[in-house]
Amino acid sequence: MAKIERTLRFMVGSAVMAAMAGCGGGDAGGEADETDMVPMEAAAGPATVTIVSPADGAELDAGPVLVVMEVENLQVVEAGVMDSGTGHHHLIVNGDVDWELPIPNDPGVHFHMGLAQTEFTLEDLPPGEHRIIAVVADGVHIPLDPPVADTIMVTIK
Repeated sequence: MAKIERTLRFMVGSAVMAAMAGCGGGDAGGEADETDMVPMEAAAGPATVTIVSPADGAELDAGPVLVVMEVENLQVVEAGVMDSGTGHHHLIVNGDVDWELPIPNDPGVHFHMGLAQTEFTLEDLPPGEHRIIAVVADGVHIPLDPPVADTIMVTIK
């Protein structure tokens, strides 16, 4: 089902891009020049997410861990919004990502930030190494394609 949804999103996006290319720009004869054919994403660069805090490899004292994320070439919005160029954050702690399915509700592993938050406090991480993955997903929690993700490792003392 996710592949069908992803295909439909691609088809709708392609139709919008084709309509935009045919609706403006170009010379008076109606032909588009090369700049009219560059998708908006290509002009701005690929969307990225970066975990800016804590640093990769950080050794942290026991206690809450504030994870702060920044994005480029993407607008962080609330869950449910399906506009192109938008998404919302998720954190996966010591778990994996299925890049074709919605991120599940799995307490202690998958954390949804559906109110457009850019930071999240992880409570009660036990001592040891922990992998933290930040993933940006669309309005229905499916990771963006191509993936917009960052991974760090932290150690709790």
